[in-house]
Amino acid sequence: MLVRVPEVGATLLIITLAIVAKHVPVIAGLLPWASIAGITCFAFAIYLSLRIFQTELARIRAEE
Repeated sequence: MLVRVPEVGATLLIITLAIVAKHVPVIAGLLPWASIAGITCFAFAIYLSLRIFQTELARIRAEE
Protein backbone atom coordinates (compact mmCIF):
# COMPACT_ATOMS: atom_id res chain seq x y z
CA MET A 1 0.00 0.00 0.00
CA LEU A 2 1.44 3.35 -1.01
CA VAL A 3 -0.12 5.35 1.81
CA ARG A 4 -0.23 4.26 5.42
CA VAL A 5 -3.08 5.77 7.41
CA PRO A 6 -1.10 6.42 10.64
CA GLU A 7 1.62 8.28 8.74
CA VAL A 8 -0.87 10.46 6.90
CA GLY A 9 -2.85 11.06 10.09
CA ALA A 10 0.24 12.09 12.04
CA THR A 11 1.33 14.47 9.28
CA LEU A 12 -2.12 16.05 9.00
CA LEU A 13 -2.22 16.46 12.77
CA ILE A 14 1.15 18.23 12.82
CA ILE A 15 0.09 20.54 9.98
CA THR A 16 -3.26 21.29 11.61
CA LEU A 17 -1.66 22.03 14.97
CA ALA A 18 0.89 24.34 13.34
CA ILE A 19 -1.84 26.27 11.52
CA VAL A 20 -3.97 26.52 14.66
CA ALA A 21 -0.95 27.59 16.74
CA LYS A 22 -0.32 30.39 14.25
CA HIS A 23 -3.67 31.93 15.23
CA VAL A 24 -3.40 31.52 19.02
CA PRO A 25 -2.14 34.85 20.39
CA VAL A 26 -0.21 33.34 23.32
CA ILE A 27 2.04 31.12 21.19
CA ALA A 28 1.77 32.82 17.80
CA GLY A 29 5.04 34.71 18.13
CA LEU A 30 7.14 31.90 19.55
CA LEU A 31 7.90 30.01 16.33
CA PRO A 32 7.32 30.52 12.60
CA TRP A 33 4.27 28.22 12.50
CA ALA A 34 3.45 28.80 8.82
CA SER A 35 6.98 27.83 7.86
CA ILE A 36 6.80 24.72 10.02
CA ALA A 37 3.56 23.68 8.29
CA GLY A 38 5.08 24.33 4.85
CA ILE A 39 8.26 22.42 5.58
CA THR A 40 6.23 19.51 6.95
CA CYS A 41 4.09 19.40 3.80
CA PHE A 42 7.13 19.56 1.54
CA ALA A 43 8.99 16.85 3.47
CA PHE A 44 5.97 14.55 3.43
CA ALA A 45 5.53 15.09 -0.31
CA ILE A 46 9.15 14.06 -0.86
CA TYR A 47 8.65 11.04 1.38
CA LEU A 48 5.55 9.93 -0.54
CA SER A 49 7.18 10.46 -3.93
CA LEU A 50 10.17 8.34 -2.88
CA ARG A 51 7.84 5.61 -1.67
CA ILE A 52 5.97 5.63 -5.01
CA PHE A 53 9.29 5.59 -6.87
CA GLN A 54 10.51 2.63 -4.82
CA THR A 55 7.28 0.71 -5.45
CA GLU A 56 7.37 1.40 -9.19
CA LEU A 57 11.04 0.50 -9.41
CA ALA A 58 10.39 -2.83 -7.65
CA ARG A 59 7.51 -3.53 -10.05
CA ILE A 60 9.67 -2.78 -13.10
CA ARG A 61 12.49 -4.97 -11.83
CA ALA A 62 10.07 -7.81 -11.15
CA GLU A 63 8.83 -7.68 -14.75
CA GLU A 64 12.35 -8.08 -16.16
